[in-house]
Amino acid sequence: MSEEFKIEDLMDRLLLIETLNATLIHFLLSSQLAGEIDPDRVDSLTQGIKRTRRWLDEIVSNESIPSSTANILSLIVKRLAQLESLLPKLSQRAMEAEKKSAAQEILSLLEGGPSATPAQVRPQDAAAPGGQRGGPSLVPLVEASEEVEEKEPYRKVDIEDDEWGLISQTQRMIQQYSRRCHVLLPTFWFEVIRELHKYQSDSPYIADAIQIPSDFLIKIVKGLLTEAPGARLLQDLMNQRPQESSLSPSEAERIERAVAKYFAGLEDLLRGDTPKVDEKVAEAQMAFDGFGWGGPELEKRIIKRINQRCQEALQNAEEDSDPHRRVIYAEVTKLLCKLQHATLAEPRLREILAQMKP
Repeated sequence: MSEEFKIEDLMDRLLLIETLNATLIHFLLSSQLAGEIDPDRVDSLTQGIKRTRRWLDEIVSNESIPSSTANILSLIVKRLAQLESLLPKLSQRAMEAEKKSAAQEILSLLEGGPSATPAQVRPQDAAAPGGQRGGPSLVPLVEASEEVEEKEPYRKVDIEDDEWGLISQTQRMIQQYSRRCHVLLPTFWFEVIRELHKYQSDSPYIADAIQIPSDFLIKIVKGLLTEAPGARLLQDLMNQRPQESSLSPSEAERIERAVAKYFAGLEDLLRGDTPKVDEKVAEAQMAFDGFGWGGPELEKRIIKRINQRCQEALQNAEEDSDPHRRVIYAEVTKLLCKLQHATLAEPRLREILAQMKP
């Protein structure tokens, strides 16, 4: 690189390094407190590290940078390269653990559920020493009922049930605006609505568990298509890339895992157990604190709208009068934050956010 590197650019990139460092520390501490690692968050960090390392490589190769500064930056580049090679392995392990964790209850039920306890021997059937029955037969007043197998708190089916018309109305909106707007981002959030509607339960709270997050997702889709700055940015994007209206297998898988984890978080509630409201709200706050903003190359106005929806869900989790709804709002906060990390982790979605930036 022959042209002189401006000190302002150097400061911007060093500030980016500091932000990335703080993000990594928060990720490590919050993961340790939660006792689990979010693979989507790992992947979004990996994308940020790749971009940062490339920027630092540009600085190091510039002849106008003092050699002492270049040497220090070279060490940082080396560490970032090491993280860049390690994080995918961590992501894979976390993804395997997440899949197992989210589906373990369903799998155990499909395999036969909890082992049945052997029926107790009635007193009149107990044999006395020598093979003789001890005493006269006693007839119980009430026959012992057979043990009833516990039903699963929720289950997933192959085809979504559009009971409230939320899928069809959102799909029509996307189709209507697809003539002038690039619809991949809206489609990503729409597919989450469809995935939510593939879950069923006998719990009285299942309607809220599906409708509440769907309402937030519809707001996101509608905001992208009809409100500033999303509508204009998606219209401009049509001039930069061909229309894309279907998700890749990787993008769809991230949605499936996110929704599976959402319902796993609601398992106790759907089973009928007393909700641990304060614990759920604390988890939601931790997820919101780790919200993914991506690097400086991404369009932040779109991301800010997602952040506002997450903040709205968290506020409802803190203030709603119904403890059961508070638990659902808390899990919705975690779901939206996880989906935001998913968009930052997927190269195609990240590329769109970068192309939107003026």
